[in-house]
Amino acid sequence: MLPKGHVIGTGGTISSVGATTIDYLSYPLSGKRVNSKELLSLIVDEKTDFNLTFRDFDPVSSTENGPPFWGRLLAEISGVQNQIDGIVITHGTGTLEETAFAIDLFSSADVPIVFTGAQRPNGTLSSDVAYNFWSALKVASTIDARGRGVLVVIDGGIHTAADVTKISNFGLNAFQSEPAGEVGRVEGASLVFRRTSPPRHPALEWRSGAEWPRVEIVMSYAGADGAQIRAALASGAAGIVVAGLAPGYATPEQRRELNQAREAGIPIVMSSRATIGPTAALSQNAVAGLIGSRCLNPAKSRVLLAACIMNEFNLSEIDMLFSRYA
Repeated sequence: MLPKGHVIGTGGTISSVGATTIDYLSYPLSGKRVNSKELLSLIVDEKTDFNLTFRDFDPVSSTENGPPFWGRLLAEISGVQNQIDGIVITHGTGTLEETAFAIDLFSSADVPIVFTGAQRPNGTLSSDVAYNFWSALKVASTIDARGRGVLVVIDGGIHTAADVTKISNFGLNAFQSEPAGEVGRVEGASLVFRRTSPPRHPALEWRSGAEWPRVEIVMSYAGADGAQIRAALASGAAGIVVAGLAPGYATPEQRRELNQAREAGIPIVMSSRATIGPTAALSQNAVAGLIGSRCLNPAKSRVLLAACIMNEFNLSEIDMLFSRYA
C-alpha cells in the first residue's frame, strides 16, 4: 500500500497559467489558475510514491500571505499530520521562505513538510511547475526527509527553511542556501541527501486569537538617520530588526535612536544586508542588549523576533533562540 500524502495548494506562480507561451511577467493579471489536483496531471507519466489527498486554499499571490495565513496553514497541518505520511505545500515564491520558516517554528508535525513553488507559470516555455511539484512529492515521500524540519524544494535543490533565501527575480535556480548549502538534491529519478540537517527544537506556541506582534525592519544605508526607527515606534512596533551595513552596523544617528528604543524595553535584532555569513551583536554599535541574528536574514529575523514576543520571552531567551541559527 502506498503511503498517504497531502497536498495543500495556496496559489502563486505554480498555480498560475500564462496568457501566452512567453508570458513570464503579466500572468497574474490573466486570472487563470490550476488547482493542486490538476498539477498532478502534469506528471501523469511519472511514478509518484503517494496516495494523495488535496486541499486548496483560495489561490492568492504570496504578497498577500502573512501571519493570519500562517495560522490557517498550521491548523490545516495539525488536522492531518497524524493521518498522513508527508505534506507538500505549493506557494508563491515571493514570501515562500518566510512562510516555510514560520511553519518550521510553530509546527510539531513529525512527517515531512515540503514547500515548493515555481518561477515560470503553467503553459509557458520551459515552465518549472511540473518538475518542482514532482520533486517536492518525491522528497516528501521518502523516509529520509523525516526529522529534518520543514524543507523547500526548488529546481532540484533541497533546502532547510532556515537556510534558504530567494536570490534571483527570474532564474529557475532562484533559491540558494549560503553558506550552509543544500541538504540534498533531486536529479531526475534520483534523490540524495548530502548532509544532515540541524537538530529540531520544540515547536513554539502559536497563540490562536492573539495579535501578531508588530516587528519592523529598518534598513541601514549611507547617511541613514533615525526617521525609520522613530516611525516604527510611533506605529506601535514591539520589536525592531535592523538590516545593517555589512557585517552588522547601524549608522551613528540610527544607533542613538536604537538606544532610546532599548531604554523603552524594545528588543532589537541586528541582521545584515549581506547574504553570506553570520551577523553578531558588534560592540561597535554601542547598543545595550543588541541581539545578533546569526545566519538569519532580516525577513526571517523578523519572523523569529515576533514569535519570541508572542511567547513573551525575555531578552536572554530571545538571544538563545537566535543562537540556534549560528
